[in-house]
Amino acid sequence: MGKPPRLRDKVVLVTGASQGLGQFLSVELAAAGAKVALVARNQARLVAVCDQITGAGGTALSLPTDLTNEADCDRMIEETVSRFGGIDVLVLNAGSATYGRLDELHTFAPIRDSMAINFFGAAYPTYRAIQHLIARKGLIAYVTSGSGHLPMAGYLGYTTSKHAMNGFFEALRLEMTPHGVGVLGINPGDMYSDDGAGRTFFGPDGGQHKIDLSIRRQNDIARVPASAVAKKCVEAILDRRRDLDLSPPIQKLGTVARAIAPALVDRHIYHRVAQMRSAFASEAELLAKHEK
Repeated sequence: MGKPPRLRDKVVLVTGASQGLGQFLSVELAAAGAKVALVARNQARLVAVCDQITGAGGTALSLPTDLTNEADCDRMIEETVSRFGGIDVLVLNAGSATYGRLDELHTFAPIRDSMAINFFGAAYPTYRAIQHLIARKGLIAYVTSGSGHLPMAGYLGYTTSKHAMNGFFEALRLEMTPHGVGVLGINPGDMYSDDGAGRTFFGPDGGQHKIDLSIRRQNDIARVPASAVAKKCVEAILDRRRDLDLSPPIQKLGTVARAIAPALVDRHIYHRVAQMRSAFASEAELLAKHEK
């Protein structure tokens, strides 16, 4: 007889589960035996992921939720516990990117919305789930970014929210030490969604836009598919690791070197970001430049 699935009878709640990394994570976690509570705003896509899991013999619960709404988050936790009896792993994957320097923004909404989704959309569900996680000596896995360590000019809202996220969960890791609750920080590196959904971001106009990052543009950076990243994330969850950093070596080096030679690293970041921006210069749906 083969070994039982490593997550058999464990309850995992995944936010941002309707597409991209969250979708692939949910499917992989269910295949490892977990009962998965799927959370996202897009009900149709969420149901499709739920059907995919149950069709393969897994167990899943679809919970359409707006993570910026505290009442929605309360209900999400309550329904998960009511259906499955508790929470063993909380995977905080939901997020949205932003694009634009402060002087390019037509409204402050991209920064406010990024904080609402990326930071409070992770911090508040953790607050509501913490007693259930303590009861089971569970694990919190939060998806961050290299932008949470290095300042990324031109992506102000995103880098702000990821810095806040890192500070919150690094402090929480210390607080959870006596309770046996693990905290895993996941930096998925440069990634594209190979599910056809594209990447959602807030543009300078405050509106939501989509970009297909699977397309390699001139001056653009190389990216790996979210499905491949998901497998590595699940292994890190199974091993209850502290960190999973899949960022490119230059980013890891920059994080360390900035403490030693900040001006030099800052110049490199600014130059690199300028190249990345030029990669999208022809993308009307990304830039959507308007006259102020």
